[in-house]
Amino acid sequence: MNRFNILVLTTTICLAFGSTAFAQGNTLNIDGSIDSAIINSYKVKSADISIKQAHNSYNEDVKNASSYDDQLDKGGGSLDQYTKLTFMQKISDSPKEDEFSEYKYNQMKSVAENEIKLSAYNQYTAVMNDKDAVDLENQKFNNATEQYNSAKLKLNIGTISPSDEKKAESDYITEKNQLRKAQRQYDLDIENMNKIIGTDIYARYDVLLKDKLTESPYIGSYSEYLNDALKNRAEILIGQKNIELQKFEYDTANGVFPNKQSIPNRLAQANIDNATDSLEIQKLDITSEVNGLYNDLQVKARMLKSKKDALNLAQTNYDTARVKYNIGVLSKIDFNSQAANLKSAQNDLKSAERAIWMAQFKLQLACDIGSDTSKLSN
Repeated sequence: MNRFNILVLTTTICLAFGSTAFAQGNTLNIDGSIDSAIINSYKVKSADISIKQAHNSYNEDVKNASSYDDQLDKGGGSLDQYTKLTFMQKISDSPKEDEFSEYKYNQMKSVAENEIKLSAYNQYTAVMNDKDAVDLENQKFNNATEQYNSAKLKLNIGTISPSDEKKAESDYITEKNQLRKAQRQYDLDIENMNKIIGTDIYARYDVLLKDKLTESPYIGSYSEYLNDALKNRAEILIGQKNIELQKFEYDTANGVFPNKQSIPNRLAQANIDNATDSLEIQKLDITSEVNGLYNDLQVKARMLKSKKDALNLAQTNYDTARVKYNIGVLSKIDFNSQAANLKSAQNDLKSAERAIWMAQFKLQLACDIGSDTSKLSN
């Protein structure tokens, strides 16, 4: 067996074993996997625990309220104002604070669920792009193999020079390395996705059930997106509830210390002001975020036409090459080259459509309750 045949056989065996590692007969349903990942998420479970704790604390504080109320009645006029305020806060403020905590953790749970969705879909998009890249590199590698085989034969009959044969060999080796590189990237992104969805890191799939792409994006007005965000985001909802809580607690303090210059009154008013300022800052941050995501979606949508035009051109060139190949005026090598160009243009369009889908999804989450738990204080 000559050197070339050994090299081809070795490469074929290596690639075959590499492909076998992925051909486990598994089908990945990304939507179902996300549902499972949400159920098993540490952040979601932690939020559930916090919700339950807040609810239990509320029940406990409501039960203790009657005891504090009795002590307040028994103390009567002998109690100083600060002691009275302490009893009033335990009777009325504590249950309200528990209600606020339960509400807040419910919002945080929803955000945590969206955070998992965003992370999983973003990684799944990378995996789909990787899969297309591997398919393209396989096609290019097969073409390079054919060219190298042809060059070896032509060299043997003396129709090409040794340097031409070396060029074909170099192209073959280059494509082999590109295929391995694409396969490694696919492997890595599959492992990262498995981490996100909480499955065996070494799980492999021969079918990726659903693609996530947008062929013709609809983009509404910026004001519509922003208005939804400023109405639906968890930061807004929690901030508004916090202002309500601080106003309620101010009423408690004001009932015992009606003097606006008294320390308890001023502290309670300061809490309202701080909560209001914090909400306004959140609105500014959300406005900036939505503006960035909206602009990103527009940019990606504008790029779509050029990708479609490039695909149409590649399709025309391929169709022309096929006709020429069928009538024998174009070599198989040149025809395969046009087929690879067509596959590359198809990949580019799909990648752009996936990027638009992701941009729309990010904007959708940003205009709903949100998808970043780091923006919510604990």
